[in-house]
Amino acid sequence: MPRLSRKPAPKVDDRAAERADAWLVAGNIRIHGRRTSVRLEPEMWSALHEVAELEDMKIHDVCSAVDDCRADGESFSSALRVFLLQYYRGAATGARKPPGLQKSARDRDS
Repeated sequence: MPRLSRKPAPKVDDRAAERADAWLVAGNIRIHGRRTSVRLEPEMWSALHEVAELEDMKIHDVCSAVDDCRADGESFSSALRVFLLQYYRGAATGARKPPGLQKSARDRDS
């Protein structure tokens, strides 16, 4: 049986990681009634609140819709950032709303 060599893990600049994390703001949300925390940039929190207001939804409902549409293995915070980018990109180009919000709006009315 061949021997496996173990390479040392690459060094990580802890100070750089701390500086990057300093820009993130933690907040509590509910996804389908389950409470969890998310760390996002202040601008992303602002965008999330704005989208929820524009769509006449609670941020928890927007987050539940994003969670329903995210890919396997994709982190929720990453999926939320991509969703917000797609939402505003769609608004800028006149495209339809992302599918998750269309579904949620329909479910909300019934």
